[in-house]
Amino acid sequence: MTQLDDTPVLTGLEPDHRTVVQEWLDDMNRALAGADRTGVRALLSADPWWRDIYALSWDLVALHGADDIVDALTSALEDTGFGGLRLDESWPVSFNGAYIEAIYHFETRVSTGRGVVRLVQEDDGAWRSWVVSTSLEALRDFPAPVVSIDDAAKDEHNSPSVPGARRSLDEVRAERSEYRSVDPSVLIIGAGHSGLFLAARLGQLGVSTLLVDRHARAGDNWRLRYNGLLLHDTKWATQFPYLSYPSTWPLFTPKEKLADWMESYVTLMDLDLWTSTNVHSATYDEAHGHWTVELDHGGERRTLHPQHLVFATGRETIAHQPVVEGMEKFTGTVVHSSTHLGGEALRGKKVVVVGAGASAHDIAQDAYEHEAASVTMVQRSPVLVFSQRHGLKNLFGAYYGEDGPETSTADLLASANPLALSTGLAPVVTRRIAELDAEMLAGLEAAGFRTTLGPGDAGQTYLTTRGGGAVYIDKGNCALIINGEIRIQPGEIERFTANGVVYRDGTEEAADVVVFCTGFRNMREVARPIVGDEVADALATVWNVDDRGELRTTLRHSGHQKLWFMANGLRLARFFSQHVALLIKAMNEGLIDPSINVEKKKQEHAG
Repeated sequence: MTQLDDTPVLTGLEPDHRTVVQEWLDDMNRALAGADRTGVRALLSADPWWRDIYALSWDLVALHGADDIVDALTSALEDTGFGGLRLDESWPVSFNGAYIEAIYHFETRVSTGRGVVRLVQEDDGAWRSWVVSTSLEALRDFPAPVVSIDDAAKDEHNSPSVPGARRSLDEVRAERSEYRSVDPSVLIIGAGHSGLFLAARLGQLGVSTLLVDRHARAGDNWRLRYNGLLLHDTKWATQFPYLSYPSTWPLFTPKEKLADWMESYVTLMDLDLWTSTNVHSATYDEAHGHWTVELDHGGERRTLHPQHLVFATGRETIAHQPVVEGMEKFTGTVVHSSTHLGGEALRGKKVVVVGAGASAHDIAQDAYEHEAASVTMVQRSPVLVFSQRHGLKNLFGAYYGEDGPETSTADLLASANPLALSTGLAPVVTRRIAELDAEMLAGLEAAGFRTTLGPGDAGQTYLTTRGGGAVYIDKGNCALIINGEIRIQPGEIERFTANGVVYRDGTEEAADVVVFCTGFRNMREVARPIVGDEVADALATVWNVDDRGELRTTLRHSGHQKLWFMANGLRLARFFSQHVALLIKAMNEGLIDPSINVEKKKQEHAG
């Protein structure tokens, strides 16, 4: 999400912005109703963008340019009956000096949704769309349940149970979650935030869903991580679907608090979860449209036949730990960041942290704060660094703060721009933050720590979606580097000695603990030992971007009919879990052919 600074700025008297938007919506409705390509084109600006979020294409698609948009809308009219655009009266029309922004509702034959429209005034005085989004929100014939005061009149609330038939909620839950006589429609492997969000969304749509996780407790994927870990995003950006944090929640959530919240979420949202469970294999039966999944649950071998299989194990699952010469001779401890706990165990130790991304900074800071004898960070590549005090408000303050909109509206507004557009606009904000952080960045460079703003100054948006660089939002470690409390070593470890390491430049250093913060293998490889090579090789690579600049595979089509990947931060997982749940529901109800997941992968590769 990026603020815009280079769209046309108005001069003269300002119009009634609400009227401008209403006229645009009316004109678009007329053009759509008449399948009027010329009429649609006339409503688009000179450089228009449209982001379809599963509403018109059952996919996440970025459209750019009048021809692209008109062609897509023409096809969508035939396939979906897109229309019925009307202003969302619950959210004010606004003008920021560059564009008018509004939220609107729309309909298709089988769904309803909301979108964002951003209008700019062009040289001829007409207001035309610069950005439009269409976001799927509900299926017409399968709405999520809504509790009403009128429900008090139902017989179930006014009649006794048959004697002996009433059971406690715990009894109902225990029987349902065992899945002895029925299979879940969806099996989600991994009960981190992405898995929990999807399970909650599916539950509201009446889709039976079972979560399985190898850990002993919900939230252990956070609870058991390194000491001192906090979320870098604020509490407004990391809310859970249906269940908001209390007003007293801290600004940055500690891992332990997040883990406890996740455990409570399972209970409060009535989710089915098997902990201490390992999945061994999954085989898809195309004739019957379901999987055969073999797993161990609490020491018992079980076989389930879900329709859909979801990998929600996170991007950070299979550690990438280099094998370095002499490692076996080292008398100290070598560990990857994924299993490093830190804390008191580091007191008095000489610690070497290999890497310079967020985990490396957190681990180095934790070592210093627990009075390690020395701390060195080994940096191979430049890193994008910005401060919390300047970066977060500039990046997310418009939508995620104490005065921001409610969460679903904030997510809709923040997700309106296609990712390619956000990347193109990002340098404006990246440079602005760098100017505010100039003193800190200069201090880091003077201390030997190399910084970057990313290719073309594209910053966080580019680096987190396309890879090629790390990002660190500072929470104190920069001062330690600048003040010389943490030493920076450029390059890499060439070899280990019995009592330390030797770097590529010949520098030798004594060490007791070496922590590799060297990333993880592609998430597709998590699926390989479970689904086998043939299925895994046919899957799209998880992450990076497609030819239209949108994230590949995660939260989208995987290349297999009924296999999905859920992996993203809390904010995006919250938003897109709604869409993945609706896609699964639509498949189950026959609204979508499951082969769409295979066909879209083919189209992507053909493109």
